[in-house]
Amino acid sequence: MIQIPRLALSLFTLAFGFYHAILGLTNLAAYSDVGYALIAIAIYLAALIAAVASMPGLRLKNVVAWWVLIACLFVPLFMSAAIYPNATYGYTTWHVSGVATIMAIVAVRQHPYIAWSGTVFLIVQTLIWGGLDVAFSSGVVGAFLLVLAAQATATLLARSADAAQEFLEQAVATEAATAATTAARQERQARIQETLAESLPLLELIAKRRGKLSAKDRMEAVLKEHELRDQIRGRALMNPDLIRAARSARSRGVEVQLLDDGGFDDLPQPEIDKLLKRVARELNKVNTGKVVIRASAGESWRLTMAALRKDADRPDLFLRL
Repeated sequence: MIQIPRLALSLFTLAFGFYHAILGLTNLAAYSDVGYALIAIAIYLAALIAAVASMPGLRLKNVVAWWVLIACLFVPLFMSAAIYPNATYGYTTWHVSGVATIMAIVAVRQHPYIAWSGTVFLIVQTLIWGGLDVAFSSGVVGAFLLVLAAQATATLLARSADAAQEFLEQAVATEAATAATTAARQERQARIQETLAESLPLLELIAKRRGKLSAKDRMEAVLKEHELRDQIRGRALMNPDLIRAARSARSRGVEVQLLDDGGFDDLPQPEIDKLLKRVARELNKVNTGKVVIRASAGESWRLTMAALRKDADRPDLFLRL
C-alpha cells in the first residue's frame, strides 16, 4: 500500500487552495469594488487554513467545521457585491471553485452535512446572482462534482477506518484467546507432569513388588488413578481445595467425578476459585455414594454438583452455581 505523509498532503491541499486566492488577486482590476474582493479573499484563506491545518485526527472538530461553513457563506456574498453584474469572464468567479475546494476538504474530514450545506448555498447564491446563464461559465457544475467526489472519498476512508478497527479488534481478540489457550495448556501440562512425578514412586513400587501391594498402597494407587483422570477430564476444575476435597472423599469411599465441559471458559479465575471453594466445602460433607461435579457450557449456570446414593429417591445434594 502506498502511503502519503499527512504533512505533504496538507501542503499540497493548501497550495491548491492558495491557487484560487491568487486568481482572485490577479483579477482585482475586474471588480467593481476591490475592498469587498479583498475581504472575501482574506476570509477564504482563513477558512482554508482552518479546514486543512486543524489537528489531530481525520475528523474536523465540530467548532472548526461550523466556523469554516459560516466563513464560506460570506465569501460568495462579498464576491457578488465585488463583481460587475454578469461579469463571468476570466477568473472573476474564482470563489466558486475556491469555496467548493474547502467544502470538499470538509467532506473528506467527515462532515458531509456541513459540506453539502455550504455547497448548496454557494450554487444557489451564484445562480441568484447570475441566473442560469452562469451555470456553466462560473464553475458551479465543477463545484458540485468536486464535492461529490470528495464525499465518495470520505465514505471510502470511513469504511476503511472501520474495517481497520474491526481487524485490529479481531487480531487482539485472537491473540488474547491464543495466549489464554497456551497458558491453559501449559498449566494442564504442568499439573499432569506434577501428578506423574508424584505417581512415579508408587509405579516403581508396583513394579518392584510385581503388583503385590498392601491395602494402603492399593488405596494410594486408586487415588492416583482418579487424580490422573481428573487432570484429563476436569481441567478447569483443578483447584487445590477441590483436589484435596476429592482425594479425602475418595478415601472415605465416595465416588467422585470431575467433568469440565467448558463452563468456565469465559469466567475470570477469581470467580472460578470462589465457586470451587464452595464446592469443596460441600464435598467434604459427603460420606457415601457418588458425587458428580460438572462445569457446563451453554447454560444459565456455570457448575452443577449432585450427590447421589443408590437407595435414595432424590439426590442428597444438588447445586447449580
